[in-house]
Amino acid sequence: MSISRHPDAHFIETPRGIFTSAGNWFHITKAALEKYAPGLLEIHPLDKLIKKAEVWIRSADNIGIILFMMLLYSLGTWPALLITLFFVPVWHINKSSVINLPTTGLLTVIDKEIVVVIVAMLVLSWMGITGEYLSVFLGIVIFCVLKFGWFRFLVEWSYGNLFRGTLLLNDRVLKMIILNYAIRENIPVKEVDAMEKEILSLIGKQQEVIRKYRNRK
Repeated sequence: MSISRHPDAHFIETPRGIFTSAGNWFHITKAALEKYAPGLLEIHPLDKLIKKAEVWIRSADNIGIILFMMLLYSLGTWPALLITLFFVPVWHINKSSVINLPTTGLLTVIDKEIVVVIVAMLVLSWMGITGEYLSVFLGIVIFCVLKFGWFRFLVEWSYGNLFRGTLLLNDRVLKMIILNYAIRENIPVKEVDAMEKEILSLIGKQQEVIRKYRNRK
């Protein structure tokens, strides 16, 4: 199996897709993207498209943190927890349907670590000053669970097991990023259905490799 390493990028490419330094799999190859959206990668490099996709992937974490902190301040501990635990999986599963380039720019701002850290510090500091120590403790726990992507990974794992035979969440995001940039550049995307079938084929190959590895143990 050949692996293509891109020195100036944050990912490696394998025959079964692209693996990023952030731990995300995209079941598509550069050759397939060039085939289905010819000329797009000459305008917008693959590394850029993947980074934009990862901004949307992490948006569940970042929006979740900001939402929780705002609700913690305004509504209290338990309403904040319940609403956030409902919002994050709903957003993470459905976000691909609302992907657009202007919103991508906004999400890039809150994707900066300093933004969510400042919001969390301000709210938790105030909670501490006012003696809301349970809120401070729970706020720190929720911040870590969301910031490190643990809740998101659980949602992805659950979705992948419940909806086998469909595009995985990361692949849906990258597909929509590609379509949005192609539309902006007036580049026709050839055979979207064929691209989805190729992604599903690579997903199937990866799952087969995982099954064989587990059976060896």
